[in-house]
Amino acid sequence: MALWEQGGSSGFQQRKAAGDNDAGNAQRASVKGVLTCTLATILNAKHSEADNCFVYKHLKFNTVMLMGLIREANHEVNGSLATYEIDDHSGGLLEIKWWHDDSGEPLKPLTYVKVVGQVKIFSNKVHVVAHHISKMQSLNELIAHSIECIHASMNIRKQGELTGTNMGTNNNNHHTGSGGMHSQQVSNGFTPVQNAVLNLLKTVTSMTGYSVTEICKQLKQFSENQVKQALEFLSGEGHIYSTTDDDHFRAASN
Repeated sequence: MALWEQGGSSGFQQRKAAGDNDAGNAQRASVKGVLTCTLATILNAKHSEADNCFVYKHLKFNTVMLMGLIREANHEVNGSLATYEIDDHSGGLLEIKWWHDDSGEPLKPLTYVKVVGQVKIFSNKVHVVAHHISKMQSLNELIAHSIECIHASMNIRKQGELTGTNMGTNNNNHHTGSGGMHSQQVSNGFTPVQNAVLNLLKTVTSMTGYSVTEICKQLKQFSENQVKQALEFLSGEGHIYSTTDDDHFRAASN
């Protein structure tokens, strides 16, 4: 069951209830984090049906953060779906689909935007379903994004065979975590602990985000294990991402 909830100025975000845990969802959620990358990385990645994710060299991913220039924009009349063709000069155009609340000013061609969303494939064509889209506010954002892409590329080279081992560990952790969350009451697609963690991370202003320890200190009503399970789920769905290490997180909509 897919739930759609209004996300303020960032439009609508697709959220899945924690109870919807088939094998495919478990595998997708096990590929944690948001990959900062160029369009070329997405377009050159291969889709793995077995792992339910995209693979570029040694890296598996589903959720990405990218920046690009809108070349074409198509807004449905009296509808909430917008389709954009964006370009970052790395090689080829990428289609972005965005379900929005139709309350803000439509994004126009020749606008630089930052996109966080999940990579999908339909009829052998890759596109991104956006969780969040925002206009680029300054050239510094584009420079910072380029540096992050270079850093991510360097990490890909270092990961090698370690990625396979880490993914196996993440799969085991996710199956354990989702079982614990299944019994909790679900509201708006999230359990209470997931809502609390996400709302807390949305208040983060620093680039490093909050550590797991800091989150636990501020959410004393939940156990550390509950917080970690919530972080696992939210990260797998692309609503949050790790920053300096696997212990620090920020909300994707920040």
